[in-house]
Amino acid sequence: MQNNEKKSLNSEITMKSELKKVIWPTGKQTVKSTAVTIAFVLLISLILVVFNLFFDFISEKYYGAILGTNESHNHNHEVINSGDLSGDLSGDLIQSLISGDESGEISGETETTEPVIEVE
Repeated sequence: MQNNEKKSLNSEITMKSELKKVIWPTGKQTVKSTAVTIAFVLLISLILVVFNLFFDFISEKYYGAILGTNESHNHNHEVINSGDLSGDLSGDLIQSLISGDESGEISGETETTEPVIEVE
């Protein structure tokens, strides 16, 4: 047991002597380093925002042109995904529900029934 106490005492003395060798920054150096770090983070954030806007612009302009889609189609898709019921497709659904026609569904599929033929 004394051997463990001796080792811990020895390591504590070594640690204290090593900490005395450390050159700690002054308050002024700490403030300056913090300011440089914050400025660097803001600069990188700004660069990432600019890249994001650029690639979003490229994506809207050329991705649709390559696939042959137009912007109004993409807008309707966004409206439906956002849950807003003011889009074209969901407006038709609301109209069919108001008029009592229960065949309109969100997925666009309708329920079909076989025609009834009356024989007299």
